[in-house]
Amino acid sequence: MTTAAAEDRDRVGPYRVLKAIGAGGSARIDLARIDRAYGFQRHVVLKRPLEHLRDDPKAAASLRREARIGGRLRHPNLVSVLDAGIHDTYDYLVLEYIHGSSLRALMQVETPGHVVELPLGVALAIVVDTARGLHHAHELADEHGAPLGLVHRDVSPGNVLLGIDGTVKLADFGIAKETRVTTLSGSMHGTVTYMAPEQCRGHAFDRRADVFSLGVILYELVTGTRLFWADNDVASLHRVLSGTVPRPRKVNPTLDATLEDIVMAALAQDPDRRPANARALADALERYAADTGQPLTARSIARWVADVLGPREVPWLGATTILDLPRGDGSLVEIIAATGDEDPIEETFGPSDPLVEPAPVAPKRGRFVLGSVIGLGLAGGVAATLLVMMNRGDEVTTTAPAATPLPAPPAPTPTPVPTPTMQKSPIDDTPPVSTGQASTTTKHDRRRARPRANPITKVDPPPALLVEQGSGSQAVPVTPRSKPKWDPTLLLPTDPGSGSKR
Repeated sequence: MTTAAAEDRDRVGPYRVLKAIGAGGSARIDLARIDRAYGFQRHVVLKRPLEHLRDDPKAAASLRREARIGGRLRHPNLVSVLDAGIHDTYDYLVLEYIHGSSLRALMQVETPGHVVELPLGVALAIVVDTARGLHHAHELADEHGAPLGLVHRDVSPGNVLLGIDGTVKLADFGIAKETRVTTLSGSMHGTVTYMAPEQCRGHAFDRRADVFSLGVILYELVTGTRLFWADNDVASLHRVLSGTVPRPRKVNPTLDATLEDIVMAALAQDPDRRPANARALADALERYAADTGQPLTARSIARWVADVLGPREVPWLGATTILDLPRGDGSLVEIIAATGDEDPIEETFGPSDPLVEPAPVAPKRGRFVLGSVIGLGLAGGVAATLLVMMNRGDEVTTTAPAATPLPAPPAPTPTPVPTPTMQKSPIDDTPPVSTGQASTTTKHDRRRARPRANPITKVDPPPALLVEQGSGSQAVPVTPRSKPKWDPTLLLPTDPGSGSKR
């Protein structure tokens, strides 16, 4: 077989099949991956008919029904249907991948007729989350707002998925039925030991049949025993139809009487005596948990799943996922205390460019003094620059009482224009004093010669107009000069248009 043929065999539509996960009565489940542009990858679950059923219209109808219903369902406690299509003449379905296990696998023990013991809060949390997702499915309506009357028909531990992060998801709407009336009838489908009596008899039933199935799961989780388990399905069916349900407190005397009443109401033979919907069952369990101080958290579910499963292998990495969950009653204070002290965040100051060495971190007091000095220097530079720009006359003079004129300061020596190799030459921001002759250096030359200023470099202000002499200030006459022109070098590094990056 060529490489191209092998790749085609391992692909279903745009999805690459990685490994088999499991199989049901009519479909196989594979782990797959989709690759898109920009390195995008996502791992999903690929559901398609078994090889001998790929031409079976019933198997195709089941997948198409699940695709149509699942595309409308959006709830955190329901497995999301991501895509659907046809490949090589058969239908396939793409579901979200839940990294964890089914409740059935977690409940199983070696002793027949028993299930694993688990904390009461975990059992209640699993049932509450499942009920929330189930109620959302029951309330599903079409595009016109008309209720579909959806019934799952197979609410069983095998279709309740638990993630290692504590998520609870109800899966597999392949045999779900939708109707425009409140009840429906038909052939028997589902798992016998979790079916409602009216469903087993083939009578008309509605969403309360799913409530009964969820009640069976609740009974088994809080008592640690299977309710309708027998050696074969026929014997289990007889136990369901008999209506014999042992009181939960006879099986587990530690249970509270209030919780027992909730369980027995969900398992009533008459649908009219059950909770009206799955939300009512979830509300009753949440009220009981609040009254008895039972925390219903995803964290408690995740801890229990981790204890049962142990280190869980990540299928596409070949590595294990280990959850280090702090123990306690779930309070926020205890969670914070269990995490320990975090490393302090290192303070930084200066440019973020890795090629530029950052300035050393100064203590808080020194940083304040340094900031004050720089701020005063910048403020003085701005004030002096504005005075020069605003004075557009032929002469700038200031007077003071009893001032003695001082000789004009000599003109500063022109600073040579730096070449590209003079990157570290000092910057002279002092504006030249005009001597009455036009400067031969153009504005463009000055801008090009002036190197980029560091944003934190202190800028010297223009020559002061007042100097200290004796006990008072003395006026300094400035040599008359021509009307000043706009000079970009007068701008501070933080001013717009100065050439410095703000």
